[in-house]
Amino acid sequence: MLRVALIGIALLLVGAFLAHKVQTGSGSIQVEDVRWRTADGDTLSALLYVPESASTETPAPAILAVHGYINSRETQSGFAIEFARRGFVVLALDQAGHGYSSPPAFAKGFGGPAGLEYLRALPMVDETRIGLEGHSMGGWTVLMAAAAHPTSYKAMVLVGSSTGTFGTPDGNAEFPRNLKLVFSLYDEFSEFMWEAPVPAAIVTTPKLKQLFASTESVVEGKLYGSIEEGSARELAMPPVTHPGDHLSRQAIGSAVDWFQRTLSPSAPRPKLEQVWYLKELGTLMMLIGLSLLVLPLVDLLAKQRVFLSAATDPVVDADTPVIWKKIALLSAMLVPVLLFFPLQSIANLVLPASSLLPQQITNGVLLWAWGSGLMSAIVVWF
Repeated sequence: MLRVALIGIALLLVGAFLAHKVQTGSGSIQVEDVRWRTADGDTLSALLYVPESASTETPAPAILAVHGYINSRETQSGFAIEFARRGFVVLALDQAGHGYSSPPAFAKGFGGPAGLEYLRALPMVDETRIGLEGHSMGGWTVLMAAAAHPTSYKAMVLVGSSTGTFGTPDGNAEFPRNLKLVFSLYDEFSEFMWEAPVPAAIVTTPKLKQLFASTESVVEGKLYGSIEEGSARELAMPPVTHPGDHLSRQAIGSAVDWFQRTLSPSAPRPKLEQVWYLKELGTLMMLIGLSLLVLPLVDLLAKQRVFLSAATDPVVDADTPVIWKKIALLSAMLVPVLLFFPLQSIANLVLPASSLLPQQITNGVLLWAWGSGLMSAIVVWF
């Protein structure tokens, strides 16, 4: 077990080193955990990426990048890393009620307007070159920011998202400004987002045609409108699923390409020259290393006196019919499924966000895990 522990520690250290080097551009990008109070007294949280080329003397273009539902600021790391490598200041925001931002979720423009205000006020940011990027519900966040501050940004990328959804303004030839829509070929939410039964059919829907100011089906890769006038539109459809956008070189490359064309960063690179996946590799190495450390820990605990009797004297109830054992096992498996939504709802009342448990959405998952584990144990016990 010592060898397993050493391998686990080695994977943790190497993975952490690799992830850190990629995220910080080997020292050329400063990544900071920022928290601030909004005008309403709420706290918003974000990771701020500042490339070495950005300073008070040489302000840089900037991007507000926002994750989707039940995610956090780290989910946008693939996009944020590639933006920062090209000279953009990036504010990867925790939406309201997510991560370390104050609850409730779905409130106050999902935190988007306040996030844009904070980004524009940073001294190293050129406020005339601001971009907005959001995935799924994060797209609605940046749309609400754009609606609240219509002259405070120059371009937008919606990834797996849509206009005119969940209270966001409808899209048209004027709103939002200079839009790149990245909507994957296998996105599970095409009906909800764009009123199309399958993703490939979104190009024919009246909703998308209105956004692109087109009377005919929208053509992928074709530039509609004018970047100079703020009416530009372009569609990309990478061959991935809705969550797969985060792990797609094509999706990330499309966003990179659009902002390089509309915001003129200081260090443009080819759109497919990407390194973000090495951070994901480092994170995977750390996860495997942590899992390996569990094995020697369990072995160590099993040798302690308190557990020895359980290991040497197992209790077997030979009188219980096999059918009842199978029923108990099946019931224990069904408990988590049946309790998911009820416990999620109860968590909003009994586990509100706090300094100890600051992630409102995650608190529901936590109560579900505790409650379903306890109920499953009771079912098996009796």
